[in-house]
Formats: sequence, C-alpha cells, structure tokens
Amino acid sequence: MLSRKSEIIVATVFLILGLAVIVLWVPNDSETPMINSFRRQTNIGDAFVPMVAGILIVIFAIVHLLVSIRRIDMHDTEGPLFGGAVLAFLVQLVCIIGISLAIMFWAGHFAVLAFAQPDGAEEVGYRQMRGTYPYKVIGFVLGGTFLVFATTGLIEGKIKLSRLATSLAIVGLLLLVFDVPLDNVLLPPNGDW
Repeated sequence: MLSRKSEIIVATVFLILGLAVIVLWVPNDSETPMINSFRRQTNIGDAFVPMVAGILIVIFAIVHLLVSIRRIDMHDTEGPLFGGAVLAFLVQLVCIIGISLAIMFWAGHFAVLAFAQPDGAEEVGYRQMRGTYPYKVIGFVLGGTFLVFATTGLIEGKIKLSRLATSLAIVGLLLLVFDVPLDNVLLPPNGDW
C-alpha cells in the first residue's frame, strides 16, 4: 500500500489530467460534438468517447482523493514501489485482460456458428450478423463481464459469486450508455470483423 501522501499526489495528478481532457483536449481536437443528430439518425461524434473517459477519470480521481484524505494511516506499511508481488499482480492482470479480449473477440463468432446457421441455406458469417441482437452484444457482455469479475477477484484476493451480478450490472450500464441511445454503433470488437 502506498503512503497517504503518495495516494493524494496520484489522485491529484489524475484529477488534473482528467480536467485537461475535458477542458482542453476534447474541445480543441474534435470535429463533431459528443452526439451528432442528422435526419433523425443519432450517432456518436468524435468527442463522445474521450469526453466520457475524461469525465470518468475526474469522478474517480475525486473519489480517490477524498478517500485518501480521510484515510488514517494506523496500519500503513510502506513497501517498495516495484517488487515480486507487484510483478506477479501485473502478470495476472495482463493474463486477465488477454483472456477477456479473446472472449470478447471470438464469442460472437462462435455464437453465430452455433446458432445462426439456417437449415439448407448458405452459411451465414459473423460479419453479416454483427449488427443484430444478440450477436451484436454477446462478445461485449461475456468478455466485459469476465474482465470486471476476474479483475475484482484479483484485487480482492478471492472470487465471490456476488461480484458476478455486479459485473453484469456494470456491463449492462455500459450497454445503456453506448448502445441503446445511439444508432449504428458497433460495440467492440464488431468493428474488427
């Protein structure tokens, strides 16, 4: 665990970076607004994803800053910034991310192969089905849920089945933000097919 002072510095740096994204980078680098409506079609603009990311960085930096300010260092154990435990954690985290990306990329493809093949007709590929439900979201839901569930398990040091519901809720919230209100959105990894 880092010292209280280090945590406050980290939170402050990320707060400043998040505000810089919102105030400086996105308005000066985006050609279209966050949400672009044209002829009854609603699409995300260039500013949407960076603005959402900047807002989330600011929110989490403020929470981190407030928690760090209120923290009492009764059991503070200042250890090395990088050691064997940190390396093991990073290796496990990279493996979780790799597995979740593989699930995200291939789940929709395998679902189409297993369930979307018409009887006696020409074989249907994932590219043709990537914009239809449930194939549109299956990779995002399965890969994202695994990512959140496994990462929280890694951070907590134990797997709790109650975290599965939390992981599904978080992925569902992301679907509500990115997929439901906007037309013609291809969730990851559908743009790669």
